[in-house]
Amino acid sequence: MNKIGFVANMEKDPELIHTGELASWCIEHGCEVILTNSACKKIGIGTPVKHSEDIYTNSDFVVVLGGDGTILRVAKRAAISKTPILGINFGTLGYLADVEKDDAVTAIDKVLKGEYTIEKRMMLEAHIEKGGVSRESLLALNEVCVNNTDFSRMVTLGVEVNDEYINTVRADGVIISTPTGSTAYNLSAGGPILNPNTELMTITHICPHALYARPIVVSGDDTVRIRFSGDYSNARVTYDGQNGDRIKKGDTVVIRRSEYCCEIIKTTELSFYDILRRKMVEVNL
Repeated sequence: MNKIGFVANMEKDPELIHTGELASWCIEHGCEVILTNSACKKIGIGTPVKHSEDIYTNSDFVVVLGGDGTILRVAKRAAISKTPILGINFGTLGYLADVEKDDAVTAIDKVLKGEYTIEKRMMLEAHIEKGGVSRESLLALNEVCVNNTDFSRMVTLGVEVNDEYINTVRADGVIISTPTGSTAYNLSAGGPILNPNTELMTITHICPHALYARPIVVSGDDTVRIRFSGDYSNARVTYDGQNGDRIKKGDTVVIRRSEYCCEIIKTTELSFYDILRRKMVEVNL
């Protein structure tokens, strides 16, 4: 029996109507559906788990109903459990999702029939060194960003790759991006687009006050250090735009490729460039 976990964005599917319909279809086709206890009570079916993390450890794959933000939140937990995820777009852009919500049943059916592939996406891990002492590393699928949350306040950041000094720039911040995240914040900041099958990182300054500060592409095996030399009260490092840790003068943010990777299920034959054209060009025409 296939065990399918479900994670839904409650803002996109507040009454879990779509989630319930898909879950019912899966149960009718001989699958066990794994949901949180509250979700099970709401839709009246499924196998409940006490903790949301148990969805990933108890499922063969997880269906994620929402936009890119929802998938990013799920990606970290799924990667640690080595559980593939199938994204169903309930948002706007939905670049990380495999299909739109109208094609959800077809996509799940293909997975059950074995008609799918899995893309392993590189992830980053980052930690802050404070006075030479390292804090716990956190995961990111898209990017790690160091910036100042105060409006219109630049920060002074020094960049090193493999302990080799690159530059020191005053800017709104700096983004260290994976190939998957290259079409997200990195793209908006003027960084390059990378094919998600590559194992590279981009270093992109946000609105740098320097003509020479241009995006740099480095190997996925490199270690990037961002040295924070200014004294700002609201400087932070964020992971996929979600978790945030405050950083102070003298702190160093260390970013490298994680041992974990995000496994994304693909049920369509659309190439990266097909998706890029549809999501980034055609939707803006």
